[in-house]
Amino acid sequence: MITAAEPEAEAAVSVEAAARSPSDSGEAGTLVEVSFQKNPRHKYKYLEGEPKILGITEIAITVFFIGWRISFYLEAYAWTTNTTILLSSIGIIAGSVAIAAQNLHLPTLKACLGMQVVTSVAYFVCIIITLNEQHFHPGRCWTYFDNYHEQIPSNSTCLHTEKLFNQLILLDELLETVQIVLAITLAAYCCKVIPCCSPRSNVPVIVMTPPAASE
Repeated sequence: MITAAEPEAEAAVSVEAAARSPSDSGEAGTLVEVSFQKNPRHKYKYLEGEPKILGITEIAITVFFIGWRISFYLEAYAWTTNTTILLSSIGIIAGSVAIAAQNLHLPTLKACLGMQVVTSVAYFVCIIITLNEQHFHPGRCWTYFDNYHEQIPSNSTCLHTEKLFNQLILLDELLETVQIVLAITLAAYCCKVIPCCSPRSNVPVIVMTPPAASE
């Protein structure tokens, strides 16, 4: 049965034999051994993505998003606000795991990958909910008016309030999109380290043994 290590062994043997060839003429040659090992710095690719900065950003945006939702939407859209707050809170956990994964411990990196995938899905659902909120009027502003667009002082206030809410919804969509991008970026760097996503590359190791001193 031929294994993947056999070509590497053959290469090492051929180089070693070539290095020993001068001994056939009575001269002691330098022994050169070439072997292939897993790249020990492969796991450090995760740190190239600055996971601490991305994780802190992910947590900060989540806290701002939740505070924003509670302040402006809790009375207007109770069920959608509760749902988005519940889903978006996953970003705090995902950001914390991303920061903890800097120790390059494989189980922590796998947990980071899983949490980033869950966060991406959660914020995608949040975007869908936010898009549906555009079809609702804010609060009970229009309850006592039959003509929504009649320009009386109270009704004019409702129109301005609705425009403000539409702008806030656009800000929500922007924050949710940024969170998805952050989660995908962190997941990509996790995949660079986890063997099941990205196998470790082999690096050649050359060992040269000087000839023994002749007596």
